[in-house]
Amino acid sequence: MKKASNRPMGLTRINHAVHAHVGVTGKSCKNKRALTRADTLATGGPGSYVVLIKEAKEKFPTDPFKQTTYVLGKGDLQAHTGRRRSVSETTRTSFGKTLMLAIADLKKLRMPIQQIDQIGRKQAVALVAYWALEKGQSAATLTTKLSQLRKFCVLIGKPDAIPMREDLYALLEAVGVDRSALTREQVTPGSKNWSSVSVDPKSIIAQIAIEHPHEALLLELMLYWGLRVSEALSLRPQDSDIGSELEVTRGTKGGRARMVPYMTDPSIATLQRDLLDRCLGWSKAFPKLGMGYRNLTMEAARKKFYNTMEKLGITLEGLGVTPHGLRHEFAANLFNDITGHRPPAEGNEPPDWFKANRQLVEDAYKRVSRALGHTRPDISSAYLGSVTKMSKLQKERVERWVQLVETTPGVAQALMRAGVERAWLTGRAAKGLDIHPEEQVHLTVQIKPDFDRVELGVSMGVLDSLLSGRVLLVLLHGENQPDGGAEVFFKA
Repeated sequence: MKKASNRPMGLTRINHAVHAHVGVTGKSCKNKRALTRADTLATGGPGSYVVLIKEAKEKFPTDPFKQTTYVLGKGDLQAHTGRRRSVSETTRTSFGKTLMLAIADLKKLRMPIQQIDQIGRKQAVALVAYWALEKGQSAATLTTKLSQLRKFCVLIGKPDAIPMREDLYALLEAVGVDRSALTREQVTPGSKNWSSVSVDPKSIIAQIAIEHPHEALLLELMLYWGLRVSEALSLRPQDSDIGSELEVTRGTKGGRARMVPYMTDPSIATLQRDLLDRCLGWSKAFPKLGMGYRNLTMEAARKKFYNTMEKLGITLEGLGVTPHGLRHEFAANLFNDITGHRPPAEGNEPPDWFKANRQLVEDAYKRVSRALGHTRPDISSAYLGSVTKMSKLQKERVERWVQLVETTPGVAQALMRAGVERAWLTGRAAKGLDIHPEEQVHLTVQIKPDFDRVELGVSMGVLDSLLSGRVLLVLLHGENQPDGGAEVFFKA
């Protein structure tokens, strides 16, 4: 007897319908470019699924799974951004899966629908609450699913079915879902590149190349050219290597092509060129396949790549890094190439520099965003960090130094005996910058007018002994507090 599947009915069929439809649109792409915007919207714009929905309901009156398969198999799904085009195969498949799972989950919630166009405000709120509270899905997953449901409602002529922003938050909060559940963190709290956790990408990739040369090349494409996994697997070096830049057209997010520049640093540019030459050599036997795996779909190829990474320990649980972290590494290196400074997320530059050079920094963010394949410059903050805030790492450094001075036994007593009334971390330590072993942390102190110089000398000796010579005492003259200081509080 065949084992029953837990997969929602119709999910397999919808993938076949989707793939067949994508093949047709691919063959006629030249004709599609000649379409007017009105023609494009008529086939894939707002309300364009109304007729298809009617046909689907007539053919399958009480089966929303079959209705969905029918509609998506015949309808055109247009992208929101970029050139006039249908969405990628991956996006189309994801869209169909979300609709199928929504139908199945509504049945679990005892809110079954018989017609796919019954999905609206009530159903969307119930689904998001279920996915957030019961399934524990991330903000990124929830916003993607909600966006797909909203787009479907627009296509079937119900543009206002699912509310936006504050109206949506109010409805969700009424059923116990906080707005934070849908809020993506767009500013990285700290650097996610490999170097920031003391993992040398060149060394690790060189080790991987011994037994897994193909995967090593894919990782290098992420490191030196900022490619996504799907873009690296889809790359055809002989087509993309145009001399002055790398043209990325296959496997991109939303089907948006982009040009990735060489770094101006000659040493990095040489590594970029060398990598492309090696990729050209690798793909020479199968130029149309390029850097992909033979006889595998993109989904299967990605799965094989990530399985290999897991076996090699390239995971958060293993080395503490992920392949995607190499895109962060590329972004940081490109930012440094443009500005001469490391990005805010790495926590080694004072925020003042970024504020004083705002125009240069904004230009760098735009260029990094374009090189990564994003249309919005603010997406760079997810890779580079915020220019207006101290990074998480910097805050941790400040707190660590303050705690060391405050809690080391004998330090507070020695300072108070010398007549110290208030104290602040100043200089690089107060900005959360990395303090090298040979550097000293500046502790600026406000002292009583009648302080005992002999006692002060004794106290400084005690400090040297207790804090291993890492803290330099700086006397503050006058009553004004030091600019940018982090105050240290003493208890007797």
